[in-house]
Amino acid sequence: MALDLYEMGTHKVPPSDPNIMLLRGQHEKLTRQLAPPRAIDPLQMLPLELAEMTIKYLEFRHLVGLLRVSKAWLQLLISIPSLWSDLDFSTAKKPVSLGAVRKYIKRGKGTTTRVTLDRFGSNAEKIPRYVATRCRGLKDLRIPGGLIGASVLAAAPCASSLKTLIISKSCQMTCDVVSQLLSHCPNLERAEFQSVRPAGGRTAIWEIDMPKLRTLTLDTPREARRQGEYVLALDPLLTKIPNIHTLSVQGWVVRPSFPGQSVDFSNLHQLQHLNISRSTAVLPPQLPLTVHTIAMENCSHFSRVQRVSFANFDLPQVVRLSLAGWSELSWGDLQTCLTPSKGKVTHLDIGGCIALLSANLKELVTHGYLEGVEDLVLKSCNIDDEIAMLTARNVPHLKNIDLACTKITGVGVKALIIGLEDTLEHLCLDGCHFTTIDAVEFARAKGVKVAFSFPEPLRGGRRIRQR
Repeated sequence: MALDLYEMGTHKVPPSDPNIMLLRGQHEKLTRQLAPPRAIDPLQMLPLELAEMTIKYLEFRHLVGLLRVSKAWLQLLISIPSLWSDLDFSTAKKPVSLGAVRKYIKRGKGTTTRVTLDRFGSNAEKIPRYVATRCRGLKDLRIPGGLIGASVLAAAPCASSLKTLIISKSCQMTCDVVSQLLSHCPNLERAEFQSVRPAGGRTAIWEIDMPKLRTLTLDTPREARRQGEYVLALDPLLTKIPNIHTLSVQGWVVRPSFPGQSVDFSNLHQLQHLNISRSTAVLPPQLPLTVHTIAMENCSHFSRVQRVSFANFDLPQVVRLSLAGWSELSWGDLQTCLTPSKGKVTHLDIGGCIALLSANLKELVTHGYLEGVEDLVLKSCNIDDEIAMLTARNVPHLKNIDLACTKITGVGVKALIIGLEDTLEHLCLDGCHFTTIDAVEFARAKGVKVAFSFPEPLRGGRRIRQR
């Protein structure tokens, strides 16, 4: 405080005063004396064991930065092999070459168990196989960056101890390559392939049983439907994964074994999470009673099936249900889905289910179906202010609600905010043309995060004269 007052005083001294330089010099001297000491190298102060314990909590990218601090730091870091057990190249600022990967694996001296490959540079196709051959204890391999499936397949025979394999959307591969990868890695517990395409007209052969597999993702790219029909022989695969816990097969055309027969997951007695969004199949599927989470968004069924029926859809343990995009979903079907787990569901997404009338939605809100719901998506549904008010009174635990593209007005928004003042955190009002900005500002003033925007109108094109 005294130093600050001294500085303020010097500003009032006229520049013509002969003592101005003396006063400023004294101020700088006092500032240096009172400043904290220079940074001290922790290696000079901490015991070596304590320094090692602290360093082990750092991420890989921070360790790489520490290599450039000094020679002492460099010698210390390369002398601890356990620091290089988790190599994550996804945050690299420069392309990662085979030489760089070789250098870091060598520092691990056989302790490397987890590798994330990304930002590939020269000899990218050789990197996966090199990692698999040099890291005999490799348990976790993740590839966010783009590679061809063949380079990953070449590494599989050398990675028999692998437990986790995650291939991102940037690395497309066929079902045939996926089946071979799973055959070469019998110890896999988690396998995610986020961009899979058909095997060039051939049916993938699932050769070996995979009793250790707990999580499997076989998703097609979002643009798959524009590139042709993606057919998956699902029944043979399900017989090979009896202990699966989480399964995602999005975007496939699933042919029934017999005409009119729905997809049967009922023999997977440990299945808890299922995602079959964007699929074309005879729906709804047959499911075990163990399912907790199910997503069937934007699904369609074969034209020969006259009516989608949820009559046998008995899931007492479901807590998350996503049926977005089912434009023909009736109120009776939704009731059948929710009744076995009435009051237990915490997440419900029925956005785009336009067949549900306003009266249906009122019954949904007032009859206890949403009593435990925390996340609710009603995008493009028949929502008005009355339903919003009912929601505020009958859904006490609601934290996040999506009302985009509905007819709610500022009255309904304020009723939600006041009725759920202690719980509501996020509110989506995108495309709500009847909502006023004052209601949005009222919600934000109450601490609620509000999304409120409108799609930009299409530009360009040929203008048509109106008559």
